[in-house]
Amino acid sequence: MMVDTEMLGSTSITVIVVDDHEVVREGTRRMLERDPDIVVIDEVGSVERALVSARRLRPRLMVIDVELPDGSGIGIVRSIVAENLPIRCLMLSAHDDYVYFAEALSAGAGGYLLKTASAAEFVAAARTVTAGGNAIDGSLSHRLTGRRRPPEEELIHRLTARELDVIASLVRGRSNKEIALELGIGLRTIESYVSAILSKLGVRSRTEATIFAIEHHLASPRQNK
Repeated sequence: MMVDTEMLGSTSITVIVVDDHEVVREGTRRMLERDPDIVVIDEVGSVERALVSARRLRPRLMVIDVELPDGSGIGIVRSIVAENLPIRCLMLSAHDDYVYFAEALSAGAGGYLLKTASAAEFVAAARTVTAGGNAIDGSLSHRLTGRRRPPEEELIHRLTARELDVIASLVRGRSNKEIALELGIGLRTIESYVSAILSKLGVRSRTEATIFAIEHHLASPRQNK
């Protein structure tokens, strides 16, 4: 199924659904289109077809299964980021494994949702990711962090203004070298900031820091630097 994008309004959230099971694609489309602003413009079942459709239709959002017959859905995310396509990606998966989750975030996905999520959670995640935010399945993030969430105010006071800039870049999947170029400071300084962030948040990895940042709305860089 394909929709003529020229017939859509400028406020529509255009979506391509990528899953190798037709029944899942159909169910995903129906859930998304409960929101009148969301329109699924194509449904595909492979990495190859997903990339062809993405380049041609330029949707605002792609909902992508992690495992596809001809490769990983995470590979689609990497290609979109590498080609600088203005498309946000939301992973929809049956896997709650840390490896899949961490790889998806590192590749640049804006969200990771389990297929057990409700329709309301799914639509909310789609809207959040399309708007530039990040969405992680609640049960998954709580299990992965393995800790109670401290008050948001406490986290903000732990981090300096520059560390907030760095953590915003971590959420976008940037490497230390890329963050250094973005912020105009040295690579070793960035490495020191990352170490300080991990220590202050009491986490063991960049991925856990990213989860923490998303949960506590610390993912947006400051407007005035």
